Amino acid sequence: MKNLNFETILKDAEKFVLTENDSYIRTYPEFLKYFANIDQIEEHHLVISSHFVYGWMPTIIQLNLEQKNKVLFLLNAAKNGHILNKSELEILKNSINNSLVGLSKLLHFINPRDYAIWDSRIFRYLTEKKSSYGIDKPENYLEYLNGLKIIAEHIDYGKLHYIIARNFDYEIHPNRAIEITMFETDRNR
Repeated sequence: MKNLNFETILKDAEKFVLTENDSYIRTYPEFLKYFANIDQIEEHHLVISSHFVYGWMPTIIQLNLEQKNKVLFLLNAAKNGHILNKSELEILKNSINNSLVGLSKLLHFINPRDYAIWDSRIFRYLTEKKSSYGIDKPENYLEYLNGLKIIAEHIDYGKLHYIIARNFDYEIHPNRAIEITMFETDRNR
């Protein structure tokens, strides 16, 4: 992923402009609060949260609960810090509209420290491709998460975080600071 490096992200962070009055930005902390107040994710929470995540997307969700117990087990594991592997992501993806994009948003709200939002703007920013071919491959999402971790561990990451975090009146985690930089940069191009 061509642009998944600290220098590129910092350069774009220095030009960062937050879109004003954006419901995407305003609803973000509310979604985080929803999961912060849940100790154990149950079917009720999965149904509600899957639908609110899809409120950010142009498609209607098809929720597949055939593997409900496994899905709930994996979501709770992710909430508690387990890093999902490729096959686990596939199970969850198949349950949540067969979409890694929708799943990434759900995982991010469940555990923003370990999971980042992955969508067509992020994919386009990283690959500089107009096509979204490959966006639904778990291995690409895992590569993205690993790249974010490397950027967040950069010796000068604090500078990047400060530039972005000062635009928000709530705490943002490194994954969000880096992701929103890519998202807004792509949106403003």
